[in-house]
Amino acid sequence: MTNYRIMKNLIIFMFTVLVCLGCKTSKAVLMHQAAFYGDAKVVQEYLNSGLDPNSMTLSGTTSLHSAAYRGNANIIELLLKNGANPNMVDGRGWIPLHQAVDQGHVGVVDMLIQSGSNVNAVMGASGYTALDWSVIRQWPKVSDLIRKHGGKKITELHLSQ
Repeated sequence: MTNYRIMKNLIIFMFTVLVCLGCKTSKAVLMHQAAFYGDAKVVQEYLNSGLDPNSMTLSGTTSLHSAAYRGNANIIELLLKNGANPNMVDGRGWIPLHQAVDQGHVGVVDMLIQSGSNVNAVMGASGYTALDWSVIRQWPKVSDLIRKHGGKKITELHLSQ
């Protein structure tokens, strides 16, 4: 069985279980799962069916957040090409760039910055920027890349005002 079939069957199974348990679900949740697991065919099917690439789950997460967290560059490219907003804020106040920084995905961080992600967006209640977080997480290559594109620490942003 191909990965596509396995993923498709898994999504159908998850949908069935959620419906049987009376949980609320939506296509956004299922596309989010496909993005998380890197299944471009399933993500493309949902996009082709008219699903908004910026659709959020109940927790406020988009498929782009999920793909960024996992470092799924092919999914990120697909979502961005179909209109996903790289500055969409999730339920914690994070944008997809923050997810990629959190996991140290240098290539994905670069891709998101090139697509217009705000390198100085504040990470919700923590008050950190992507640069702050990359330093805390000890990702020097990510820190260098963010700095190269104008990223600042929160203290630098405050001092420049």
